[in-house]
Amino acid sequence: MSDKKIKNFYRFIRVKVRRTVNNFNLIRKLRYKGHARKNERNKKMFNFVLADDFLKEFGGGKKYENVQGYYIHLYEFNDAYIANCMNCAFVQKLVNNKLYTFKESSGLNARLDEPDMNYAPPFDLATANTQEEDEVCLLCFLLGENYWHYIFDIIPRLMVMMKRGYKGKFLVNNTWCARQFMELLKIPQERLIINQYGCIIHAKKVYMFSDMYGIELHGQLLVDTRQFLIDEAEKNYGPLLDSKCPKKIYVSRVSRRKIINEEQIIEMLRGYGFEIIVPEKLSLYEQMKIFHNADVIVTPHGANSTNLLFCRERTSMIECFSHQWINPCMMNTVDLLNIDYHMVCERLADYQPNAGKFTDYKIDRFILECKIRKVLELRDLMPWAYQMDLSE
Repeated sequence: MSDKKIKNFYRFIRVKVRRTVNNFNLIRKLRYKGHARKNERNKKMFNFVLADDFLKEFGGGKKYENVQGYYIHLYEFNDAYIANCMNCAFVQKLVNNKLYTFKESSGLNARLDEPDMNYAPPFDLATANTQEEDEVCLLCFLLGENYWHYIFDIIPRLMVMMKRGYKGKFLVNNTWCARQFMELLKIPQERLIINQYGCIIHAKKVYMFSDMYGIELHGQLLVDTRQFLIDEAEKNYGPLLDSKCPKKIYVSRVSRRKIINEEQIIEMLRGYGFEIIVPEKLSLYEQMKIFHNADVIVTPHGANSTNLLFCRERTSMIECFSHQWINPCMMNTVDLLNIDYHMVCERLADYQPNAGKFTDYKIDRFILECKIRKVLELRDLMPWAYQMDLSE
């Protein structure tokens, strides 16, 4: 091939790449609209209704209000179906050969309007491969693969059912979180139904909850959820309190939203006696144990900060954020445990062009070190102020 042809070829490639990049937003918008239109069609076919409206018109179930005094409602439907769809599931009822789907079964009504929500077409009873069951409780929701969402969106529901003495089966997400929590709680395999796309469950009784979003979890329900997990972990695996665990820890992320200059941060933290942990390499019980014993925690924002729930009262925590994603979603837990909480945000000078929600970011070492020094000095000067007990 001649030099001229090679130059023309590379020129052609550069033009194609440039046009693709320039049209990326347009392509994304077109796909976004196409996906939204498809979902709107499927939503109409599903015939979504509120559970309360359905019960008023057709009956066929019960509503337990303010169950266990937690200001949430539990629905019980007789002769109902559950359609498994991607990483969530929908509770459905047939009335006069017309299918009704309950909005609350998606986990949160608002999520039904998100364009990235996945809707499968309604099942056809004539061709569906139906699994017959006696009692099934829905614990399978969108974002059930996320550690934070699993603890704050799903575990409270599970706790309520166990407090009620429920003996039936649970439909759970096919995720690491679900497997770890079911193992921690020693729920036998025969009581679990793993979500499988396209599977239709027909049960004599189906249980589902009203809307409950984890960011709003507070009060007695949050207190009891924390204590429930700690009690079950200690009953099944032993005490969480262990003097051998590190007192100062840095939590390293392995996925998105990592700290770009983490090596420099770690080098500085080691000088103050911090140990580095990677939660993804630990079991759920090991994570609970390490956070329960820690006095000072430094962590980039992410699902790993969920473990703050298992800390003792007056633990010190420094959470790092990028400019693009500041979401202090552990504030109710901070308030519950009187956490000595601090935020460190990416400097504007370090802001990266075209950064997004999941972009890695840089934390100024000097700013973080000043914050750590102040936290450690205060803990040394006033140790009595950090030795309060949650039960007091």
